[in-house]
Amino acid sequence: MAPVDAPARGAQSRPRALGASGREPSLVLYSRSACHLCNRMLEALRSQLGADVPVTIVDVEGDPALKARYGEHVPVLVAGDTELCRHVVDPARVAAYVAEMR
Repeated sequence: MAPVDAPARGAQSRPRALGASGREPSLVLYSRSACHLCNRMLEALRSQLGADVPVTIVDVEGDPALKARYGEHVPVLVAGDTELCRHVVDPARVAAYVAEMR
């Protein structure tokens, strides 16, 4: 799965306003192509967050280290070094993270 909400490599990203914490919410969805659970998680995130919070989608198949780390255990949503949810969205954890950043 290609990065949907993140700029392509080498592309200029548009400036975003930072929240009260001084940090922009930053979510990474580790995924793989043709993964129905991954697609469902992304849809649930878009439904919950809209387009205001960027989600960078990383296909683990393109990186041997990520493939070894996550194997078949995708999707995994992380914020920095914190895993927010695995396999299905945890709306409460996602909302708490976004609120903390704002």
